[in-house]
Amino acid sequence: MPQDTAFAPDAGAENASSTPIARARQLVLGMLYPLKPSRAGDAPYLAARIVLDTLNRRSGPPQAADIRARPAGYAGIAWDVSTPTVLEAARRGFYPHSHVGPMKWWSPPERAVMMLDTVHVAKRFRRTMRASDAVLSFDRDFEAVLDACAAPRPGRTPLTWITPRAKALYMRLHREGHAHSVEIRNAGGVLEGGLFGLTVGPVFSALSMFHTADNASKFAIVGLYHHLSEWGFVAVDHQVMSPWVEALGGAMLPRAAYEALLKAPAPAMAAPGRWTARYSPADTAGWQPAGDSGKDAAQAA
Repeated sequence: MPQDTAFAPDAGAENASSTPIARARQLVLGMLYPLKPSRAGDAPYLAARIVLDTLNRRSGPPQAADIRARPAGYAGIAWDVSTPTVLEAARRGFYPHSHVGPMKWWSPPERAVMMLDTVHVAKRFRRTMRASDAVLSFDRDFEAVLDACAAPRPGRTPLTWITPRAKALYMRLHREGHAHSVEIRNAGGVLEGGLFGLTVGPVFSALSMFHTADNASKFAIVGLYHHLSEWGFVAVDHQVMSPWVEALGGAMLPRAAYEALLKAPAPAMAAPGRWTARYSPADTAGWQPAGDSGKDAAQAA
């Protein structure tokens, strides 16, 4: 969101495909972001913490004692975003995130989580999946998904947390087998939607998604749930609740409950490596999650 060897960005991170105008726009909008009415009250606290953290640079993953009440969940500047540090931070419930400047560690008081044994897929959407010829894949083009998630969206402020530094970080984590993309293509092979995220033990942390065709991101989410459930994962962390995830059964978990969730055993598929899809959206139309009554699945058959 819910992000270089230690202490320095990966080679070329700041020169990733981005025009001077786009970089200038990102800088201005990123500096204005903390001043939005809903966040302005925390801006002085954030500025003070950044100054202190700059004077006292620390490497290694953040700790629970680093979490601040204002801004809620802030835990310091992520000077060290080496792979071991980012993975350990994730196991502790933290993620690196920033719109401008160095990345910062965050662990929000609550986050939107989908427990995979409580997913409920409505029969109408099951029919939509069953009639689709869309193809789901994993890890075929991680960079394309990353770029699509970062691209400006119609009707929304062109501000993204997927900065060149964040892109370099997640490209590295993908090359090392820790970050994965979910892709939805039409019958002609055109990428129409997807998402990417990071494996954190028994949880998959979904970081961003996109779509250019109706239902494409929804196919990606539900298809991801289906595969993760079959592979032994217990939950997907969406960080921020969306109406679609809430309709599927997602709930807000307090920080302590989320941290406890991360301590569950990790499935074999959490090990580093590329993923291969087993099910199409049409296949997922017949999936019956453990906590679903099965009523809708039966009616949609």
